[in-house]
Amino acid sequence: MINFTPQQWQMLVEAGAQEPQPLHLADLSLPFVYNRMIGVFHCAAGRHRLAMSLLLAFRHGCHSGIEVGDKLGLEFPDDTADRWLEETPGAAFRSSVGRNVQAGKRASLTVIEKRWLGDMEYLFED
Repeated sequence: MINFTPQQWQMLVEAGAQEPQPLHLADLSLPFVYNRMIGVFHCAAGRHRLAMSLLLAFRHGCHSGIEVGDKLGLEFPDDTADRWLEETPGAAFRSSVGRNVQAGKRASLTVIEKRWLGDMEYLFED
């Protein structure tokens, strides 16, 4: 389980994230970001890339998506969010405009996660 500092959690809330829920209890029809180590947290419409970028930032010891983008030579928020999705085992999201849940690589999710998440689109090759 990932434990956020109060400051990190406040940043996620400001990015539109809500309190995490277990995958089997979450309403997956709403926009969300899923991480196996956190659970599902719903995001305000259009804010999922900001939340994913922050998760990448925290992993790399940075304080913002912009900072981690500069550190890794990535554009914020699109490339930073994509990097988090591609490199994080057990990660997926649903945007406010997408019909399907999207995940990084097919191999990054377990069979049980795939069943719970439903129809899936994979954005990267294994």
